[in-house]
Amino acid sequence: MSNDPAQGNSLAPVQGALTSYLETMRELTEDPEMPEVVAHEYSPLIDSSDMGPGDWALIAEDIATNYYHFDGFVVLTGTDTMAFASSALSFMFQNLGKPVIFTGSQIPLREPYNDARKNLIMALIFASSDTVSEVAIFFHDRLIRACRATKVNTSKLLAFDSPNLDPLAEIGINIEENEHLFLPPPRGAFRVRTEMDTRLVTLRLVPGFDDAMLIHLIKAARETHLKGLILQLYGTGNLPSLKDDFISCLTEATEAGVCVVVTTQCHTGSVIMGHYATGQALKKAGVVSAGNMTLEATAAKLAYLLGRSDLTFDEVRDLMGVNLRGELTPEDQMAPPPLATAYQKAIFKKNRSRVF
Repeated sequence: MSNDPAQGNSLAPVQGALTSYLETMRELTEDPEMPEVVAHEYSPLIDSSDMGPGDWALIAEDIATNYYHFDGFVVLTGTDTMAFASSALSFMFQNLGKPVIFTGSQIPLREPYNDARKNLIMALIFASSDTVSEVAIFFHDRLIRACRATKVNTSKLLAFDSPNLDPLAEIGINIEENEHLFLPPPRGAFRVRTEMDTRLVTLRLVPGFDDAMLIHLIKAARETHLKGLILQLYGTGNLPSLKDDFISCLTEATEAGVCVVVTTQCHTGSVIMGHYATGQALKKAGVVSAGNMTLEATAAKLAYLLGRSDLTFDEVRDLMGVNLRGELTPEDQMAPPPLATAYQKAIFKKNRSRVF
């Protein structure tokens, strides 16, 4: 990034700047312990806010083409949509056996003081690791699973967090790896599926919302072949109990083949549908839970599953609750709901033992 006079002196990508910089980095040219780096720069460079599934698919396909020629891959991109992009690649890659590390910076590399250089160096180190076989983000002082990541700050160097999973590794004087959190090596051949069906809408509800407006919005979206609806609800996945018309609208949507998924608005924690009566109404409407997935992972996973032509609607619904890439905590590893009765705990224990 550099100031572009043609765009009001605002920050914009500069073609060729990073590639030239890599060629002069002493860490890469003089340190024999650092990996050999081959840079591939896209043209034209675009801001991460302009990127979408087509761009993510291109990155995934380029990695697949070069998969057997390199030990690992680093993807440098803007931070605004990094969690979405890296989550998408997490699902696109099946049986990934090498590290794919996303990174970027809060302060451009051109500035005398920046976080870009350290982030880049550490991303390269983790990309040459033989213990990482998944898509991850390195930022500031930690390596976090991509499909657990979310951007949490626009002005601090610790810009990303993994709300419901500890970092895979943290750096200080030494690198401290949480080896028990790493995904195991794959058991099958590597393959990539880049098709994503993005005919989905995300709605974040606020108290006092006008359900008539939302119903109209959902029905209008269905007329343009809506396939997925993500609802960000309160707490453990709750909705006002008096919104009967809205519940009826969701029932009609699910019966018409729209996969409706509930996430929580809370930064940490999980959706626990059925813990409150309002959650029971959603279950009866055919709504499925996102568990403790981030919004980024939920959206990427739903688009990925909807893009799988080999899956039925019911299979898509079921797989939203299955841990595919380490994106959610299985029910059998989660604590019972707060203030649960002995009966509720018994039901919870019974339900969490089911295998999808």
